[in-house]
Amino acid sequence: MTIKSMNNIFFYLLIIGFVLLFFVPTKNNNDLISLEVIFKNNEYQYVNVSEVHNKIKIHVKEKQSASVKDINTRLLEDSLESLSYVKNAEVYLAMNKLSVFIQQETPFIRTIIDGDTCVFTKDSVRLDLVDMKLPKVLFFIDDISLQSWDETFYLTNYIYNSSFLSSIVSEVSYNKDYDYGLHSDLFDFKINIGSISNLDEKVDKMKLFFATISKEERLNNDSILINELNVKYDDQIICVN
Repeated sequence: MTIKSMNNIFFYLLIIGFVLLFFVPTKNNNDLISLEVIFKNNEYQYVNVSEVHNKIKIHVKEKQSASVKDINTRLLEDSLESLSYVKNAEVYLAMNKLSVFIQQETPFIRTIIDGDTCVFTKDSVRLDLVDMKLPKVLFFIDDISLQSWDETFYLTNYIYNSSFLSSIVSEVSYNKDYDYGLHSDLFDFKINIGSISNLDEKVDKMKLFFATISKEERLNNDSILINELNVKYDDQIICVN
């Protein structure tokens, strides 16, 4: 599965994973609120489910002396959004049923800052998820503090949105003298793209290179003895060994 498809699954599927059902008594024990908690992007679980339940139980318990209709869904949403890794919470109350939809923060990029590995969302929110199982997010293997955040996020987004690049690129390196390099688990050489300008043209040259290789039966990853594919210069494809 490509980086792009993984990313699309993580961002856009509305209801994935498990549904947690339980009942909370109100003032009248004969009346029960059916409580449903749904995680919208649950491919990887970051939010502490127990903390979500506790927030809901506390809020509902405070309203037991009043009508079920008096539950303030907006206040409950604000309370849930204060939890770690919760990007958005939506609460609906209908027919004595409380439905809670939780959207988690989505990892966008993994990188190194001041020697520490960090994970960030597309909104530049830092997530403490280094030791957790992550989706296949792009990894910038050099200290990102040396680069412009705008450039970093632009290049990351470009790679995710390119079906070609997202299928081969797993890591990005940066050097102030050589700019950006793309790395893959599929081959051993680096692709030097230079700056982030004219990316469409550079991708076309990469496609031409790999298309040429695929037509040569005598060539494969093991027989391509180069250290770098350079596409940074106009109208040139340079192989460096």
